[in-house]
Amino acid sequence: MKAFLLALATTVALPAVADAQAFTNGSFETANFDPGAFTQLEAGSTAIAGWFIDSGSIDYVGNYWNASNGVRSIDMSGGVAGSISQTFDTVAGRAYTVSFDLGGNGDSGPATKTLDVLATGGVLGSFSAPASTRPNIDYTSFTYSFVASGTSTTLSFLSTTNTAFGPILDNVAVSGAVPEPATWGLMILGFGFIGGSLRQRRRDVAAIA
Repeated sequence: MKAFLLALATTVALPAVADAQAFTNGSFETANFDPGAFTQLEAGSTAIAGWFIDSGSIDYVGNYWNASNGVRSIDMSGGVAGSISQTFDTVAGRAYTVSFDLGGNGDSGPATKTLDVLATGGVLGSFSAPASTRPNIDYTSFTYSFVASGTSTTLSFLSTTNTAFGPILDNVAVSGAVPEPATWGLMILGFGFIGGSLRQRRRDVAAIA
């Protein structure tokens, strides 16, 4: 019985194991240089810690306008629409929620800036924000959810505003949400078994007394 309960406890605890390579630098505060007002970065750059620029270009923004968190942000369209990504460890079958803040570079049109979000094994999410007048950018908070399909996930943000004045991204965070229904079923079954065992033990003790 003890061996079974130990195995059950181990099984229940598995979904809560911390990710070995956690998501990092979601507010883009850490880089190998100071962008000043802003600096354009091209595809292939790893200058922003934890992030890779996959295509096009982005503007890494310092004091050109306000960030939603900290002092730095990203205009997802540099010279042209760009995309960035980060790969981090996940637990297959676990649901995750991505939160982020989105604004719009109002130095020029269009009036609405658009961006896509995609995670490995997830569905494409499309988001938009109105352009704001610098330096006071208005940010809107969004969430995107996915279920991890493997032990690592690549999260990507892709500008769909093909100008030099794009969507502004900041304050990205990833949280491991609730285990999938199958895991919940196992947990409930396990808790029920443990509760039943304890009740039986109390009855046995009472009968002996």
